[in-house]
Amino acid sequence: MTPPESSTEKRQFQRIPETVTITVKKIAYPMTDDMSVEGVGKNISAGGLCFTVPQPYEPGDLLSLQVNLTGWQHHKSSYAAVIDDEVAMAPLTAVVKVAWCQTRDNTQNYEIGVTFENIYEDDFQALKKYLSPQ
Repeated sequence: MTPPESSTEKRQFQRIPETVTITVKKIAYPMTDDMSVEGVGKNISAGGLCFTVPQPYEPGDLLSLQVNLTGWQHHKSSYAAVIDDEVAMAPLTAVVKVAWCQTRDNTQNYEIGVTFENIYEDDFQALKKYLSPQ
């Protein structure tokens, strides 16, 4: 017997728990530096991630996202991540689209689910290697 569709996992990629710091900026013009918001990542997959921030975003909003995911750069095919400390410590940067937003119980934070919309191919391949079981 097959479980009902509502109880079946619909995600294309498995998410893994990963607590990381993130910086979010809504893509809106004109862009200013004060539009950045700091948050905490909750989990990540090759398809997107979930994070918590102190302000809401609407489904469909495009965001510039920097994820401080320690060690992901070592999976890049470039030698720059090996020899250049600045490259080796660089955050994962991507344009993401808000899939959903909900308030967190008893807090003034919002939990946001996003999907990757635009990410450098090298970065995407490195992220997939980082997330794959060894």
